[in-house]
Amino acid sequence: MPGKVLIVEDEPIVALDLQQELEDFGCEIVALAQSADEALIAAEEYQPDLAMMDLHIVGSLDGIQTARLLREVYQVPSIFLTAYSDDATIARAVKEMPYGYLTKPFQTRELNASLHVALHKAKVDAEFRTSTGKMSASVDGMREGLLMVSASGHIQFMNASAERLIGCPLQEAAGHSVRDLIVLKSLRNRPVPLPEVDEDARAAEEFGLSLSQPGGVPILVDVAIEPVNNLAGLQTGYVLTLREANERVRSQVLDEAFNASDMFEMAPMAMVHLDGSGHIVRVNQALLNESGIGMEKLVGRTLTGLSMDPDPRIAESLMHKLLGGGTTITTTKSLYSN
Repeated sequence: MPGKVLIVEDEPIVALDLQQELEDFGCEIVALAQSADEALIAAEEYQPDLAMMDLHIVGSLDGIQTARLLREVYQVPSIFLTAYSDDATIARAVKEMPYGYLTKPFQTRELNASLHVALHKAKVDAEFRTSTGKMSASVDGMREGLLMVSASGHIQFMNASAERLIGCPLQEAAGHSVRDLIVLKSLRNRPVPLPEVDEDARAAEEFGLSLSQPGGVPILVDVAIEPVNNLAGLQTGYVLTLREANERVRSQVLDEAFNASDMFEMAPMAMVHLDGSGHIVRVNQALLNESGIGMEKLVGRTLTGLSMDPDPRIAESLMHKLLGGGTTITTTKSLYSN
């Protein structure tokens, strides 16, 4: 399996022999390094798939420490090479999660097998990091706050929107009880408890709840809860979604206002809308058609003012229609028909 390999070995002859063998296997040797500094520079420049790491190299850092930096900074895994196989060395090496451990002198077949396994694992891990990185970016880009809660009710994960909504970063929230960090109340200011994990749990939604924020004004949110089950069907936790409700409420109010306006304008009977002080706010098309009077002569006036208008069409005909029946008059406080 071809791959880019960095060799970190402070014995030049051993390094060259290893280079020859790896090239025979089809690998590209990007650099030979004798110290941690040289290894890190090579990793920065060439981005190898794998490092063949001797545990005892020159410099202030040994191979185990260098391997840790390669993995943490550049996501480059290592196969450890050593002439020592004592328990203490092996225990230190295992903690750095190597992709292989070969004791010198090693056989060609053993080296080939370890190399192929390591390169395959490195490729799979790289693809997984790319996949999870894209997924993480997508989740963090969501407008909704997303939290993963364990069966014990503790926060396992939350995205950037959830951090903003509850006012707490994931580093501080992880492992804490979700009930301590998320305080929800109904519009009547009554506490709304988050669910317990049980076998009968189902997906649920609650709209228009008040979410407390540390040192801030509570915000209106919609909440969705989705149980998470394992392969045996047992609930292992749940996903909690928080969505700011201000935009939904505003949109809903506008829709209702537009719907009411459409009903007023399209009503087949004559209609007049008065404000709280009795002034005409609007009249519908049916009234204009029946009366033959322009809207500009009606809007802004009171019924008393209309009754004293010098135009007999307004003072007599229209007022008779308004007060005698057949016309619906609406106000901002009530609705009644004459």
